[in-house]
Amino acid sequence: MPGATLPQDISAKEYTSEQRAIAEVAFALGERYAARAFDDHEASMAQWSDLCDTGMTALSIPSEYGGDGGIFELCILSERLAAGGYPAAKLVIATAIAGSIIARNGSPEQRERWLPSIAAGQTKFCFALTEPGAGSNTRKLRTHALRRGDRWRIAGEKTFISALESSDAMLAVARDRDSGKLLLFALPLPNDRVTVQRVAVEAPAFEHQWSVFFDELELSDDDLIGGAHGGEKALFDGLNPERLVVAAQSVGVGRWCLGQASEYARQREVFDVPIGAHQAVQHPLAEAYIQIEGAWALTVRAAQRYDAGEQAGLESNVAKIAACDAGLFAADRALQTFGGAGYTTDTGMLQRFTYMRLLRSIPVAREIALNHVARSALRLPRSY
Repeated sequence: MPGATLPQDISAKEYTSEQRAIAEVAFALGERYAARAFDDHEASMAQWSDLCDTGMTALSIPSEYGGDGGIFELCILSERLAAGGYPAAKLVIATAIAGSIIARNGSPEQRERWLPSIAAGQTKFCFALTEPGAGSNTRKLRTHALRRGDRWRIAGEKTFISALESSDAMLAVARDRDSGKLLLFALPLPNDRVTVQRVAVEAPAFEHQWSVFFDELELSDDDLIGGAHGGEKALFDGLNPERLVVAAQSVGVGRWCLGQASEYARQREVFDVPIGAHQAVQHPLAEAYIQIEGAWALTVRAAQRYDAGEQAGLESNVAKIAACDAGLFAADRALQTFGGAGYTTDTGMLQRFTYMRLLRSIPVAREIALNHVARSALRLPRSY
C-alpha cells in the first residue's frame, strides 16, 4: 500500500532548508521501491544506484573529500528512505561505519584513497568483526595478525558478515599476535587469500550473510587504520554512527507501518463503521506513534552530540534500543490492525515486522547495549 499518509513528524518543522530537501528526495526514493521485497537484492542495488545519483551517499563524509553534512543528516536520509517504504541498508556499513572510521582515524593517504569513493557511493565496504564462539566480544576474538617488518599475515575466521557479495572493500578486525592489541585493516576485494561461504538465514534481509576465512592474508602498514596501537579506538569510532543509522532506519520503518495501518483503519469497515473508530484499534497505534516520536528525539540528540565532536556512546546505545523497540512495537501493532491481510505479500507488513525483530538483535544485541547503559548511566558493575 505505498502512498498512505504518514503520521505527523513533529521534529521536521525544525529542519533547515537543506535538511528538508534531503528528507523530500529520500522519501520519494523510498516510495519508489516500497512495493519491492526486502530480500530483492536487485531492487536494493537499483535503489543504491539511484541514491548515488542524488549525491546523498556523501552525507557525513568530510567536505574536503567530497562529502557534506554530518551524522544527523545521514540519519534524516536513513529515516526518510525507510519511512518512504524501502531502507538503504548499505548506508550503515559503507557510509556510517567505514566513512566514520577512516575519517577519524585514517592517515592522510588512507583518507584520500578511500573517502572520495565512499562519498560517491562507488566503494561499498563490508565489516568483518564477529566470529564463531565470540560474536562481537572483542576480548574473545581469535583472528590474529603476525607482524614481520612492515608486513602483516592474518589468519582466522569471521561469520555473519553482511553484504560481502556487493562489497568492493572490507574493514577487518584482528588481534596483534604479539601485543594482544586490536588491529583494524582496510583491504580491497576480492582477494585470493580471502575465501567465503554463504550463511543461510531465513530473515528477509537486503544483503546476504557470509563466513569469511583469512588464509595467511598479507597486508602492509599502509592498510592498517589507526596504526598498531589505535585499532580499538578506530573500531569504536564506527560503532556509534552504526547504532544511530540503524536507529533512524528503525524509526522510519515504524512510521511506514503506522502510515499503512492508519490508512487501512480509516478505510476498513466492519459492522458499518471504520475499524479505526474503535479505541481497541486507535490506542495501540497512538501508543506506537508516541514511542516512535520519543525514539526519534533520542536519535536526533545523539546524532547532534556526535556531530559536535562528542563520542556519544551512551546516547547512541539509548537511541538504538529505544528506536528498535519502538519500530518493532509499531510493526506489531500495524500487523494486528491488518489482521489476516497483514500476512499477505500485498501489504508487505510481515517482512517489516520480521526485519524489525532482526534489528533488535543486530548489529548489536539489545542486551549488550543495555550493559553499556547500565555501566555508563547508572555506574553499575560490569556484568561480563
